[in-house]
Amino acid sequence: MTKKNKKWIQYIVMTLIALAIAFIVYSTVTQSKSKAVAVGDEAPAFELQKMDGSTVKMSDYKGKGVILNFWGTWCDPCKREMPALSKNYEAYKGKNVEVLAIHLRKTPQQVEQFFSGLKEEVHLPVAFDKDNEVADAFGIDPLPTTVVIDKNGKVKAIHKGEMNDQTIKNYMNSVTP
Repeated sequence: MTKKNKKWIQYIVMTLIALAIAFIVYSTVTQSKSKAVAVGDEAPAFELQKMDGSTVKMSDYKGKGVILNFWGTWCDPCKREMPALSKNYEAYKGKNVEVLAIHLRKTPQQVEQFFSGLKEEVHLPVAFDKDNEVADAFGIDPLPTTVVIDKNGKVKAIHKGEMNDQTIKNYMNSVTP
């Protein structure tokens, strides 16, 4: 075999390897995105531990509107929207609309420090998704992301990024039973 033929065979083998790697990466990315929840889908079942040590499940919210807010203590937009989310939660919880702030780590002390560092008091139920299983099931990216779920467990909206007071009110009104 000549040197020229060996070079061509090496190029062909390297090209096939590169194509195989590209296919694997493409398949992985598109497969994980296809698992993400979309508007109109049923919200995935989950069970998480809350700050007070109790557990919360999606099934606990049957018959109620639900706002799931995925956030992190390191997230500045999360910090800015928390007071409005808390204020609206207080206004709507008597109307069968619940809020669950899902922190993407299990760090109760950091959550307490985060809330105490805010200018306004925040009173929200907080649960921990320490392994990001729930966030992955909902296809959460970036933070904050809020999933709005109606009384039948169907996803009505997915809001990526920071929400303002009026947006939160609109979402809460949209899922008030």
